[in-house]
Amino acid sequence: MELPERLAWLKSGRFLRTISALTAVAILAAVLYNAIAVDRLPPTYSIKVNSTATTGQAMTLTSIEVDFSEDVLHDTAQKAFSITPTVAGSFHWQGRKLIFTPSDKLPVSTTFKVREAAGVQDPSGNTQGGATEISFTTVGPPTVVSVSPATNADLVNVGSTITITFDRQMDTQKVAKGLTIDPAVGYQVSWNGPVLTIRPDKPLAYGTTYTIKIGDPAVDTDGTRLAAFVSVFKTAGIGLQVTDLVPAPNVAGVSVRSQVAVIFDSPIDPNSIAGSIKLTPPVSGSINAVSLRDDRTPPAVPTPTAGGSGTNVLLFTPDNPLAAHTTYSVSVSSTVKRTDGQVAPAQAWSFTTGEPTTSALNQIAFLSDRDGISNVWLMNPDGSNQRELTTELVPVSGFDISGDGTTIAYSAGGVVKKMSIGGDGEQTLTPSNDFEYGPVFTPDGLGIVVGRRDGTGNDLGYWRYPLATGTDIKQLTPDGAPGIGSVSLRGEGLTGSIGVPSWAGRVAFSADATSMLVVRGSDNIVELVDTTGANPPIMFNLTANSRPVFDVNEGVFFVTASEDKGETWWYWRVTLDGKVTKMGPAASDLAAAGTSTDSLALIVKSADGAYHLAYAASPNTLARSITSDPAWSEMSPSFSPDGSEIVFGRAIATDATISAGIWTIGISGNNLVNLATDGAYPRWIP
Repeated sequence: MELPERLAWLKSGRFLRTISALTAVAILAAVLYNAIAVDRLPPTYSIKVNSTATTGQAMTLTSIEVDFSEDVLHDTAQKAFSITPTVAGSFHWQGRKLIFTPSDKLPVSTTFKVREAAGVQDPSGNTQGGATEISFTTVGPPTVVSVSPATNADLVNVGSTITITFDRQMDTQKVAKGLTIDPAVGYQVSWNGPVLTIRPDKPLAYGTTYTIKIGDPAVDTDGTRLAAFVSVFKTAGIGLQVTDLVPAPNVAGVSVRSQVAVIFDSPIDPNSIAGSIKLTPPVSGSINAVSLRDDRTPPAVPTPTAGGSGTNVLLFTPDNPLAAHTTYSVSVSSTVKRTDGQVAPAQAWSFTTGEPTTSALNQIAFLSDRDGISNVWLMNPDGSNQRELTTELVPVSGFDISGDGTTIAYSAGGVVKKMSIGGDGEQTLTPSNDFEYGPVFTPDGLGIVVGRRDGTGNDLGYWRYPLATGTDIKQLTPDGAPGIGSVSLRGEGLTGSIGVPSWAGRVAFSADATSMLVVRGSDNIVELVDTTGANPPIMFNLTANSRPVFDVNEGVFFVTASEDKGETWWYWRVTLDGKVTKMGPAASDLAAAGTSTDSLALIVKSADGAYHLAYAASPNTLARSITSDPAWSEMSPSFSPDGSEIVFGRAIATDATISAGIWTIGISGNNLVNLATDGAYPRWIP
């Protein structure tokens, strides 16, 4: 068919060449876009065991991490994960890292194979086609490798000390509890790594057979029991007052980054302190006269102040961290004088260090003043290997640990600090002359929210510190921060009232951190805050008596509060858009399991007048009490990672300022276990 004469140019060679060139350019652009803009690379990953011994074998309390190169679909990664022999456990995510935490301690001397199979997908649909495997073997039970005097030795000198060498680091406190000497003698114990030394208080008796036994509850630092050990041998005999010693005498598990402090009842003369403190084994360091931080009255003093009037603390600061699992003897000479010339008596005591940890996952953190001052401690889920994390000389009033278990933030004397869980990289966040309290990590671990007051005590509300950049500090609310005065806390910080102190964490975040429920420290009013600033805060007619929690399964907040000024107390459901629902009776602290269930742990007031722990399988079911002893009041529940157990603190029912220790119990109300005889405000990590 012939084209009309006016369209004949369509048949021209020039037009056809132009069309061909444009078509080629379009095809090339499509190819380049497809090659550059479309993600076609599957994710890669690495697998590692979180906790290993010096031998390279895995500890029986450990977790397994799978670190992906990019965001992946969580369900595909979890389905591809396996461990042989099969181990029950739970998953949680920290960014691109999948963390598997076994529900129970792994068996000793057992080889496991961990596999991440094919099928892991990224959000673009790219699927990992290969599989990766690693194998690891757990350590065996601890043993004694040597003893002196030797077993069945005769003619032993009555002035001898007894040394027992183990094949690994031991839980010094549990070994001490399992140690007996017959006939009974007074003695002191010290440690140098795995070597236990027993020094009798006076010479042994002549011609006497002594039996040394170490049995239950002796365990290694991972909680693995020592088989009963027995060995037998036969022999052939002021004015300036100290108010506190830090670390306290005979305490075990002290942080290797601890300072040594003698706190006097009066100011001391800085000119009298040179060479007054010595440690054995020898430790180099500096000695200063300092005053402690005090946030009871402005202005703030963010760091110890050297020399001058009012300095009543003799402080020894080691040049380097102390040795782990080592007993140090401290001697303080009688040369230290009060400012009026009165001399202090000489002092001598000893303490034993613990060991730094790299992760707090599946561990229980709590506050304890066993070291002389309330600090954060960490222990295994069975109560073994209790060791100190923070080393402050004024009470730690609030703390939080990041979801991956590697970083701790805490407040002491109105100053917020953060550091690695092992004590490295300590950083003071609080600006000079401000007071800050109650640090809480954001869900991604990249930010910390604190309550702030200025140096004159004016309320500045809540602020967010971004940890990745260290800049762009953001004010989230104009008011609501706790009042000053945290150094007035005594013991483990128990106030005698139910609920947490006002200086502890009082914030919960939604999963994406765009919403924040706050129990205001100034008046305990519940407030919902949009952290993006897009919507104004919502303040509810609720006075709270607990820290709020966020239920990741329902996507809502829960908090214990009163709508009638304390006449009645309930726990309430708060949605992200501000809808509030009364759920059921509660008295103070509550916790959400955070697992595949919606279970809650609640503190309720019972007919006996004490406060007891209750469990609800879901927010819509009636909570049932799982503790009932009228001698105790319970507080601060926290679920285990798999949701099957609850850790909680106890106080004497008739005097809630006195701790009755840290306990665990199964959600069915069985298997009640006392983990520590002191301590408060426990938290099971994560």
